[in-house]
Amino acid sequence: MTSAAESQRARFAALDPLLPPPSPLPPGVPLAAGGAAGTIAHVRFAAGSWQRLWSPAHLQILSAVLPREAGAGMSALLSAWRERIGRADAEPDSSCVLTWPSRDVVVARALLDHGLAPQLALAVRAPAGGEAYSVPGVLVRESTGGDLEEIVALRFEELHYTSFVGHGVVRPGAKALLAEEVRRGLQFGGRVWIAEEEGVTVGIVTSGKRSPIPGDSLAGRLPPGEWGYLGTLAVTAAARGRGIGRALTSVAHDELFSPSSRGTFVSYNPANPLSPVFWHRQGYRPLWTTWAASPAAALR
Repeated sequence: MTSAAESQRARFAALDPLLPPPSPLPPGVPLAAGGAAGTIAHVRFAAGSWQRLWSPAHLQILSAVLPREAGAGMSALLSAWRERIGRADAEPDSSCVLTWPSRDVVVARALLDHGLAPQLALAVRAPAGGEAYSVPGVLVRESTGGDLEEIVALRFEELHYTSFVGHGVVRPGAKALLAEEVRRGLQFGGRVWIAEEEGVTVGIVTSGKRSPIPGDSLAGRLPPGEWGYLGTLAVTAAARGRGIGRALTSVAHDELFSPSSRGTFVSYNPANPLSPVFWHRQGYRPLWTTWAASPAAALR
């Protein structure tokens, strides 16, 4: 292990006890500057794919190993990245992204100075059941096959909202893609909880269980073991502010809790005026933050 890798391992352990040891740099175009080393992976999502609802078509993903002076190392690496982008054509439907521990404020300063903005937070909650909470006149129940149309409608409303404050993109065929994703999630063990008032669906939350395995998106993000997760939480605009989201998550947390669980996790957009406050009140705190910038801005 190089001295920079050893330094990064020690920094991560000191920053947050839930951070797994840093993974080796993944394959990609090598980049080095200021004692820092990185790789840039290019990911392209096919037209009409599910991923394009939540991402630009083309991602440049930076992974980094930083020296002891982490802020200066990241700044140097971002400057080198900017120069490389400047030599290439900047695609309009693309983004430069980097995921980094949320508590590393020294590196966050470098990211902000270079024009990146926090786009997504992976937040965790200690293992616990949900505190009993209900809203008068609102029934929370597990979905059935007859709820598909209402679930998709709320998922689409959430996507539309996210397109203003986050990384959602309302593309042609979005509702059909959402319907297929809901079916697939239910088929592979996910659940959807429905909040219903006078027979009308006013909110949903999706949930399930996952364990980090090599090669998946959670590898290197969460410690090994079983984790519960809450996916999309959506409440109709007219029903917000009445505790319906809290009632939904309370039921989902109860269903996900087990003595062997490591906890639960969610992802939310830090710029969303509703999500961070809500999830922090439910006991979540950010572990990783994904930062992004448009290549057209050339990472100033």
